This record gives sequence, C-alpha cells and structure tokens, in this order.
Amino acid sequence: MWIFAALVLFAQEPAGSLRGIEKLIAAGQHREALQGLGVLPDSFDKRLLASKALDGMGDAQRAVTEAEAALAIDPRAEAAHLQLGQIFLGNNTPQAALDVFTEALAMHPNSLLLHAGRGLALKDLIRYADAEKELLRCLALRAGFPVCFDGLATVYLHTKRFDEMERAAVEQRKVNPRDFRGPYFEAVARNAREEKDVETLLGESIRLNEGFAAAHALLGRVLLQRGEVARAIASLETAVRLRPAYPPALLNLAQAYKRAGRDGDAARTYDLLREANEKERQGKPALIYHRGPAQH
Repeated sequence: MWIFAALVLFAQEPAGSLRGIEKLIAAGQHREALQGLGVLPDSFDKRLLASKALDGMGDAQRAVTEAEAALAIDPRAEAAHLQLGQIFLGNNTPQAALDVFTEALAMHPNSLLLHAGRGLALKDLIRYADAEKELLRCLALRAGFPVCFDGLATVYLHTKRFDEMERAAVEQRKVNPRDFRGPYFEAVARNAREEKDVETLLGESIRLNEGFAAAHALLGRVLLQRGEVARAIASLETAVRLRPAYPPALLNLAQAYKRAGRDGDAARTYDLLREANEKERQGKPALIYHRGPAQH
C-alpha cells in the first residue's frame, strides 16, 4: 500500500535490543519480531513495535489494541498517533483516523505526516473541499511529497476537476521527477479531455514504476480504444497480473479478448470482474475504535 508508507515513520528510534526487532519488522519477519518482543519488559516502544508487527501480519484489530496501549503509556506520542491512524486508514475506518490525526495535531501542529494523514482521512470521508485544503497545505510545506500529491490528485479525479489535476501533475513532475504518479495523473487528465500525449505520459509512468497497475490498465484502455487490440491485451494482462481484482482492468481485458475472438478468455475474465465488483460492494470491514472521537 504505497499510498500509506510515508505515514508509518517513527518519531523516535527504539534503543537497545528493540533495534533488532525493528529490523525484523522492516524485513517482513513479523512473527519473529513478536516472539522477540514477548520476552521484553512492557514499554512504549514494545507496544508500538508490536502494533507494527501485527499490522504487517494482517491482524489489524490487535494492532489497534497495541497502538492504543502505546498511547496509554505516552498520550502525546506522535509516532503512536501515526501508527494508529494509518491502521484505520488502511482498514476502512476513516472517521477514527480523522479523530486520531486531529487529536495529535492539537499537540503537534507542524507535523507534515499528521496533516497528510488528516487529509487522506477527509478524502476517504468524501469531504473533498476540506481534504483539498489539508493536502495543499502539505504540498506547500513539502513540495512534491508523493502521499499528499496522490491524495490531492484523487480528490480532483473524484470531483472531475481535470484542469486542476493536470496543473498539479505538471508541478509534481517538475519538483519530483522520479515520482511515477505525476505523469500518470497528467495522462488521466489529458485522456479525460481526449488530448494527445497520453500514451507517452503513461510510458513514462511505467518506466518510473513498472509495478504500477493503474498505468498499465489505462494504457491498455487507450490502446483498445485506438483499435490496437494485441497491444491492449498485453498491457491489460500485465495490469491484472499486478492487481488481480482491479475492475477497470478486468472490464477492458474482457472486452479486448472479445474483440480478439477469444470468447473463452473473455467469459472467464467477466466472471473475475463480477467477483471483484461483488467484493468491492461488500467493502472491507471497519475496525472497532476504543478511544472515542476527538473534537474537530
């Protein structure tokens, strides 16, 4: 989940043997990290690292419990607020994330990451005007910050403000030329207005990040609309390989198979599309929030 990675930074470095635990977590060895933590005395750092390990294992509810325990030890800790808020952001609980980030900003008003988290929570709550203000503030504090740009561009996408999206994307490409999101969102804006250079921009995005499924999917759609069915299929198959339950890619791939006379492949892909759409309609279960909402 690249859109949350910048929100998981620690505000303080664990000392002593806890450093080894942090390395295990960074290496994805979450069970080993939990085992190591089990023999250590209770502390803020232990609880925070346990939350990270559990989150990495996909046990979000227990990760919340550990992050809340860390905050019980140090209620002002920015790192624990970031950890708790990003868990809620990643698990369909944006109101709780907003509460956590807003509470923390009262104590740490200049924190870029807390403002970024608050902006993303507002976006997920469909409070687009408030989200835009918060995310623009983040970009004013740190131009080109990928998490904030991605959130802002998504706000413009959902509100169909493609002129603003293109301006933001052009600026992102200028200040952060290594970010694959800049050329991608510029391509999205240009494609919405049926303008040129979409394929070139998507090629640049893919060059910067070959694993970005959305760019492969949009390229496949553009190629399909242009009648280049074989190339479209190649791009869309790549998108589905990278992100198997991505409805836009599955829809266009099924259409491309149909146009290529591959009826069996088309039927199987439509089945996958129905499954993906049903999963999206069901949504991801929200987490339980114990600490109560803050005033904002």
